[in-house]
Amino acid sequence: MNNVVDRRINKIQKEFKKYSSMILKSKYDSAITTELIQTYVDARYFNYNVDESINVFYRRIYDALKKRADVLIKKHPDKKEKIEDELFLFQYFFYFDFVRKTNDLEKVIHQIAEKRISMFNLRRSEDEYFESELMELVNDDLNQTLDEIERYYSKDFNLVLKKISPKKKDLYITGLKYNFKVPEIFNEQVVEETFYTDIIAEDKLFVEYPMIANEVFKDVLDGKFEKVYLLDFACDLFKKKKKLAQILEPLSSQAIQDKTSFVISFEEFQTNKNNIVRLMKDGYGFTLKTSKDMPKITKDETKILEIFDYILVDPEDVNKKKYNKKTTIEL
Repeated sequence: MNNVVDRRINKIQKEFKKYSSMILKSKYDSAITTELIQTYVDARYFNYNVDESINVFYRRIYDALKKRADVLIKKHPDKKEKIEDELFLFQYFFYFDFVRKTNDLEKVIHQIAEKRISMFNLRRSEDEYFESELMELVNDDLNQTLDEIERYYSKDFNLVLKKISPKKKDLYITGLKYNFKVPEIFNEQVVEETFYTDIIAEDKLFVEYPMIANEVFKDVLDGKFEKVYLLDFACDLFKKKKKLAQILEPLSSQAIQDKTSFVISFEEFQTNKNNIVRLMKDGYGFTLKTSKDMPKITKDETKILEIFDYILVDPEDVNKKKYNKKTTIEL
């Protein structure tokens, strides 16, 4: 689990269970909590099973939770109160996972403490230090997440993002730019050319992919699911399975895979078709970038190209009218 999103999901699942157990005490039901947390994760981190007509992010998530709670109540009518209590807590949990913002976390914690008495009928004397302990736990969790984001900033490299599509999805061509000073004894043009040689093109993905994963993570935390990042890829990595696995690890979360796509040429696709399809089956997306010297392709070949997320079409490509319009972007 060496990617930032899966680590966060795993952590938030554990934290929400701990928060619920602390708050509800004897009324805590692990099975119910687990069910609602999974619904929360699907809606919050993947934008799955949500009503996208609801524009406000936290309301969209709560709507998904409420629907799941209704299903659980029908399935377990004897647990109606426990299900409703757990559902109620999520309006506070939103503040603990960057879904909603607050400048007064202590006030949120205090409201929970008051609800434990007025709504859940738990005695104040049961937990003399409840507020301070929950406050410490939540603060530690939030700070760890902020530290996680900072981990992937680099003084030596910057991501370069270029928006290319006004369609439903906001597509960004990505690249990596070094910003360290080149010693005078080296020719800067030579260094620039070296930076894009095959072996360097592979190794720079060790830097680029974690930075892209971090961009996706920040988008997800902000409830932004429309951005898709088009990434460089080095097909020579198919000959180096261990290195390829290491390079892909930061992108291995489905939440990240949904928002990234590797750009390759038609020639690279023809040469590496089986390996590319294998990665597609593992959840990774690919985008085809055509060129002016593209050969004429048959109708069957055009259908095969529908496996790509997008096709970036060169203006002089003789096949440009054959591609699926839904996924075609003319450069």
